[in-house]
Amino acid sequence: MSIVVSAPGKIHLLGEHAVVYGRPALLAAINRRLYIRIQEKKTERIEIKTGGRKKLVIHSIDIFKKAFSIKNLPPLEISITSQIPIGCGLGSSAAVSAATIGGLMKFVKNIWNPGKINELAYEAEKIAHGNPSGADNTAVVFGGLLWYRREFDFLQSIWSLPISSYKIPQFLIIDTGRPQESTRQMVSHVAALYSKKKNRMEEVFSSQEVQTKRLLISLRNNNNEELKNAIYLGEKNLEKMEVVGDFAKEIIREIEKSGGVAKVCGAGGRKGGSGILLVFHENLTKVEEIGRKYHLSVSPVILGEEGIRIESTN
Repeated sequence: MSIVVSAPGKIHLLGEHAVVYGRPALLAAINRRLYIRIQEKKTERIEIKTGGRKKLVIHSIDIFKKAFSIKNLPPLEISITSQIPIGCGLGSSAAVSAATIGGLMKFVKNIWNPGKINELAYEAEKIAHGNPSGADNTAVVFGGLLWYRREFDFLQSIWSLPISSYKIPQFLIIDTGRPQESTRQMVSHVAALYSKKKNRMEEVFSSQEVQTKRLLISLRNNNNEELKNAIYLGEKNLEKMEVVGDFAKEIIREIEKSGGVAKVCGAGGRKGGSGILLVFHENLTKVEEIGRKYHLSVSPVILGEEGIRIESTN
C-alpha cells in the first residue's frame, strides 16, 4: 500500500512579519508543489528520504503520533520530491509538515481532515521557527487566496477569498539566493527590534496593515497603479524591519527604476540572498533583462492554486 499527498508553496503578497504581531496578511498558494510518498516497508524501521528535510519530517511524525495517541508506527518509507526550494520564502517547511501529517493521517488512520492537518502543521511550524504566525501552513493546506490574521496563539481569523472575484495579474519571482539566516533567526531579529523600539515598530506594522488592505482592494478593483504603490510602500516597511539584504535591495531598486515593484515574500534575509522576490511589472521583458544582468532566474508564478490534496492511493 502507498499514498502520495501534495501541498503547494505559498507567497505572502504582503503582511509577512507584521502578521506575527496581530496584523493581517494576504497570501496565496502557488503553482509549485511538494509531493510526499508514504509506503509500507518490509524492514522494521521507518526510512526517510527527504533531501534535506529529515528533521522536519521527524517532528511532523512525532506530532502526528502524539495527536492520535500512537506509540509506534508500522515500518514505512517516506520520500519527498519538491518543486519548492528550501529556505527561500515559498513555504517549503509548511508544505513538508502539512503533507507529512496529511499523508500519515490518511495512510495510518484513513482520515482526511484539512482542519486537523492545519492545526498539527502549525505545531510543527512552531518547532521549526519558534514563533510563526500560522499563515504559511494555513495557505498550503487550504490553498487559494487568503486573508489571515493571528488573533492569539490559539486563535486565527481566516478568510478564503473567492479567486474569481479578484483580478490577479501576472507576477514573476526572482531568486536572490538562500539567506544565511534561518526563518527562526529572522523572526527573532524582528522581535529584538520590537523589544528595543516598540513604538516605532508599531508604526511600521500599522502602516503595513494599511498597505496590505490597499493591495487587496487594488486586486478587487483591477487597479495596477494602486497595487504597485501598495507593494512599493510595503517593501519600504520590510526594509524598516531590517529583513531585506543589500543584494536584494539592489535588485529591487533596479526593478523600481524600470517601472515595476518587488518585495521579499517570506522571512527575508540580511546576509547573502534574501530568498525569493515577488515582482510586478507591466513589461515582463524589462524584468527578464534585469535577471540576465544579475545572472538570476526569473519565472512566472500562478497565484491561487489548490491546497493540500491526495494525489494517489494504491
